[in-house]
Amino acid sequence: MHGLGNDFIIFDNIDNPTINDPKFINKISNRRLGIGCDQVMFIENTDEPNNFKVKMYNSDGSETGACGNGSRCVADYLMKKNKLNSLTIKSVSNDLFCTKIDNLVTVNMGVPKFNWNEIPLSKDQNTKNVKLDEFEAFCLSIGNPHAVIFINNLEDLENLNINAIGPRLEKHSIFPEFANIEFVSVLDDKSLRMRVWERGAGMTSACGSGACATLVAASSLDKSAKENKIVLDGGDLFIKWLDNGSVTLSGDTERVFEGFIGE
Repeated sequence: MHGLGNDFIIFDNIDNPTINDPKFINKISNRRLGIGCDQVMFIENTDEPNNFKVKMYNSDGSETGACGNGSRCVADYLMKKNKLNSLTIKSVSNDLFCTKIDNLVTVNMGVPKFNWNEIPLSKDQNTKNVKLDEFEAFCLSIGNPHAVIFINNLEDLENLNINAIGPRLEKHSIFPEFANIEFVSVLDDKSLRMRVWERGAGMTSACGSGACATLVAASSLDKSAKENKIVLDGGDLFIKWLDNGSVTLSGDTERVFEGFIGE
C-alpha cells in the first residue's frame, strides 16, 4: 500500500519471529532485489477487539516507533477487512487511534515531546533552535526523532540536494538515535511545503510523522495555525494540533497489490 507515494509492505498476522530479521526486511524492501518499499509493517495477533499490535521497520531493517502514513495504510486495510470505522494500533511507542470517513483515513499520533532527553538529543539545549551544521532546526519527537528546518525561499527549498544533505544531518552527532529531517517553506496561501529525508529510509515522497512534526514546529514558531495542509512531493496531508495536545494526520491511502511469499 502507499500513502501519497510513501509505500509499505504489510504482513498480516505473522507469528514467525524470524521474518522480522533485518536481513529479510532489507532484502524485501530493496526495489531491485525485492518488492521495494520505504517501510515494512507487521500486524501481529492480539486478543483485544478493535486493537491491533503493529511492528514497524525502516527499509534498512531498523525498527521505528512511529510511521504516520504506514499506520493509516494498516488501519485502512484492517477496517475494510473487519468492517470497522475505527480501531487502535498499538505500536512500540504508543497507541494510535484511527478513524475513517469516506476515503480519508485519520490517525492520532499522540502528544509531541519537546524535552531534549525525550527526543532524544545528545545534550541539554534549546530544542527550538538546534544548530545542525549550516542549518538551524526545531527538534521534537512524534514517536520518533525529527528536526524541522525552515527555508525562507521556496526556490531554495526546491533546489536543495536532499540526497546529499539528508544522510549527513540524519546521523549528526546531536542525534544518538539518528533523526528524520524535514525542510519546510511557508507558501503564499499559508500552507506548508515540505521535503523530507527519513531516518533509515532516505528521501521519500511523503512522511506522516514528519508532516505532524512540521505543523507543530511551524505553529510553535508562529509560522502556521494549528491546522494546516502540508504539501509533499506525493500530494497533500492535513494536520491538526488539537487542544488536548495530540496531533492528527489525515489523507488518502491506496492498495497497490497483495500476494504471498513462498520458499
